Amino acid sequence: MNQLKTYIRKHFLPETLPKASERGSWLSLPLIAFLLLVYEYFGWQMPFMRLSLQVSWLSNFPPNSLKYIAQAYTSTSFVILFVLIPLIFSRLFPVDGPNPFSFRLELFKQFIPSYLPLIVLMTPVLWVAAGRPDFNRFYPLYEPETLHHLLAYETIYMVQFVAIEYFFRGFMLFRMERAAPGYGVWVMLIPYALVHIHKPFPEAVASIFAGIVLGFLALKSRSIWPGVLVHCYVALSTDLFSLIRSGRFSVLF
Repeated sequence: MNQLKTYIRKHFLPETLPKASERGSWLSLPLIAFLLLVYEYFGWQMPFMRLSLQVSWLSNFPPNSLKYIAQAYTSTSFVILFVLIPLIFSRLFPVDGPNPFSFRLELFKQFIPSYLPLIVLMTPVLWVAAGRPDFNRFYPLYEPETLHHLLAYETIYMVQFVAIEYFFRGFMLFRMERAAPGYGVWVMLIPYALVHIHKPFPEAVASIFAGIVLGFLALKSRSIWPGVLVHCYVALSTDLFSLIRSGRFSVLF
């Protein structure tokens, strides 16, 4: 047995293994890879829609109602995969660092000059993009029939972005920054951009720049909440502008 361990260590393992105190950070990487694979195959709208074709009681729902249920499924999945499991992992393998869920009112006052320009910059860009037919065909993912439906859907939808911010700009970012100082944002950026692969190409490209900016701002603020605010504003504006510019908003009243 000792000879086998020696052979494996010599031929298959790196010369230097992480210290015991650092293994919590490095073990995060296979966990992140696994959670993103589960998300891709089972955890968002499209896998749910495929599942609905095989489940008789789901197939009885109208297509638009299925989209609403699919979003509820997606937000629930994101909370489990991107918040609850990482929190449990963090309890088992703690590392020194900030609590990304910490909320302080002075935090927003301090970082308003950093985050407000992002909102101001994105608003006209989203308004112009919302005039494109391909944009309007994609957003919103659910077609609300009343204002009540819109408010209920957007509330469920916003939960998704709290989970995303915690996973990428909280759990992943601070653990990778701890393991490789100065590289946390860049390690986080790759999987963050790739989860946008199903979105329209301009939005997918924009996620690279958004990931960089929000990543560095999260490092400075030591919290996910300013990023949650920006992310939710962009997502909500995307849906509202699409409804307004396509003439679908007025029929909700």
